[in-house]
Amino acid sequence: MSELTQKEFEAVLALNADYRQAMFLRVAKEQQGFYILIDGEGPVILDDTEEDENGTLYSVLPVWSHAELAEAYAKSASIDAKPQLVSVKAWNESWVESFKDQKLLVGFMPVEDKDFAVDDPVAL
Repeated sequence: MSELTQKEFEAVLALNADYRQAMFLRVAKEQQGFYILIDGEGPVILDDTEEDENGTLYSVLPVWSHAELAEAYAKSASIDAKPQLVSVKAWNESWVESFKDQKLLVGFMPVEDKDFAVDDPVAL
């Protein structure tokens, strides 16, 4: 997996939610993997605070294209967790369908205190 230079890292932080989502999708496909955060209990899951049109609240699995971005988010959010690589193959074969049944959405590359795109889990 590739590493970000400091200049690339800062550029990603400046992107809006839509551009970060597009970057994630492109890079995850190219690298055939992406990162989540893992703590002592498993993957870090965020609680969504916005209801859908039916009043349902969903949980959100945050994902990142690079380990450095995941580490920076964990630090800024005071989360004691480490980045874990997830292969696209494992994601497509094991995670996508099970997450749909659990009312779990994907949060694309949250950074610091900015908004981030959230969507249904889909195969990459």
